[in-house]
Amino acid sequence: MSAKTINPTTEELLFEVPYITKEELEQKIKKASIGYKIWKSLSFEERWEYLKKLVNLMSERKEELAKLNTIEMWMLYTDALGDVSKSMQNILYFVENASKMLESKKFEEGWIKWKIIYEPMWVLYCVAPWNYPYNQVFRSTIPNLMAWNVVLVKHASNVPQVALALEKLFLDAGFPEWIYTNLFIPGSFSEFIISHKEIVWTTITGWDKAWRTIWELAWKNLKPSVLELGWNDPFIALETKDIEKTVKFALTWRLSNCGQKCNSSKRFIVLESIYDEFVKWFAEGMKNTIVWDPMEPSTKIWPLAKEEAIADIDIMIKQSISLGAKIACWWKRMDRKWYFYEPTVIYDVIPGMQVFDEEVFGPVAAVIKAKDIEDAIKLANNSKYGLWCSIFWDSYEEMNYIASKVEVSNIWINKIVTSYPFLPYWWIKNTWYWKELWERWIKTFCNEKVIVEG
Repeated sequence: MSAKTINPTTEELLFEVPYITKEELEQKIKKASIGYKIWKSLSFEERWEYLKKLVNLMSERKEELAKLNTIEMWMLYTDALGDVSKSMQNILYFVENASKMLESKKFEEGWIKWKIIYEPMWVLYCVAPWNYPYNQVFRSTIPNLMAWNVVLVKHASNVPQVALALEKLFLDAGFPEWIYTNLFIPGSFSEFIISHKEIVWTTITGWDKAWRTIWELAWKNLKPSVLELGWNDPFIALETKDIEKTVKFALTWRLSNCGQKCNSSKRFIVLESIYDEFVKWFAEGMKNTIVWDPMEPSTKIWPLAKEEAIADIDIMIKQSISLGAKIACWWKRMDRKWYFYEPTVIYDVIPGMQVFDEEVFGPVAAVIKAKDIEDAIKLANNSKYGLWCSIFWDSYEEMNYIASKVEVSNIWINKIVTSYPFLPYWWIKNTWYWKELWERWIKTFCNEKVIVEG
């Protein structure tokens, strides 16, 4: 078994690295534990210097790193440059703010004086996804490292060259060995690594069905875990004098990273009075999208990262059509060798259809008709997921009412959502287990020790 880079134009094997054995994994865990003792002895200032060197190296190698991203998961090259840049911004945010976030806090209640101090946990196991192969790794590892922990990282099996490049960045920046360790292991090793006595936390970004198994393993072994379980964000379009502008926002966000983005809008809930025109403009925009090579700057749609993604999308769309959904913009695998999927608008979507109920990871937009504002809210809340929501409406006065009723943790008004390290990244329902970003994120991986003074 191995991690592989496959060329989607020819299905040719470009790169392959074998998985390690359990014996080799055991050695890496033990060495990480040794690395932890070195790392936790360093001051904030010493760790800052290592991370600043890391950012400088990333800046020097930005084009090289982005190209690997494009080669392995076929992200548009300009977006891949953005993936590297955003990673650098996230690193610097925690480098510059960690000491303040983790400074001890003093309290006094009645006759008791007490304080909280923040201490590291030990060795953490991080599983990263392929869709943003740099930023997703740094989002989980950097807060850990600034909190004195060390990390073992299992990257997605289809981006092995990125995984090696990430580990090399840490080594070339002069980090002590075993602070950041890459693991090429199969999923079947999950129980072994999570049950290991020196692994104290797991943080995993993936999808609902697969990672419930991980949660069960973590729970069985009394290990805390941070799990992404799925997203299906609503985009609510209400009365507006400029439908074309609203549709442009919808197109931009649905096609971001070729539709392979966790927090992009998936369900487009549109008020009945503007519904037909919205569908018309949305379909027109999809049809005019340039589909081609991700190295070309004009490209907006490129091959999906995996062959199986095409089959998954087909199943979801066919099931939805069988229940009455209609196609405004044709759906099919494109007649090319690459893993292309035709940009698709499917409308008259209702609950019970897979494109309404599940996360579609590809260039597919599900459009749902709402009779009125209350119906739009009801449809938005009819989901087992609850992360973010975009609302587009000319009436700012009533926005707070909708914001108070939609069951998500973040609402963006007349803007498309995105993430920043300083913005709390929270969720409800089955979207995620725990919280992310901002100071809550770095404290997640600490022992908040209470000391009562005599």
